[in-house]
Amino acid sequence: MWTVNQGRWTCELPGDATTPPTPQPENNFSVVPDSSYVVGGNRGTYLLLGNKFTMTSGPFAGRRFVKVGLSLVKLGPDGQREALRCVRAGAVRDDFSAGDNAPAQ
Repeated sequence: MWTVNQGRWTCELPGDATTPPTPQPENNFSVVPDSSYVVGGNRGTYLLLGNKFTMTSGPFAGRRFVKVGLSLVKLGPDGQREALRCVRAGAVRDDFSAGDNAPAQ
């Protein structure tokens, strides 16, 4: 078992030489301690076995990704790679520096 880097993860659909990537903010999440992630204040857990990343509980339960370099690429129900990719975009403290946005302990 492994963990991914803690912090904000932003998701996007890739662009090409003439088109920039398209942000997909509804898929963004933050990785926090204890193999957990947070979406909109709701916490869930994940499991990283080898290069397979699975959100096992919480708001994104059942979502599966493959770790490719520093990115996570979403897997479809058939296990094939989809276009959506997520990359680490900042530290946990950027999201949860104080008060109401702090993840549940």
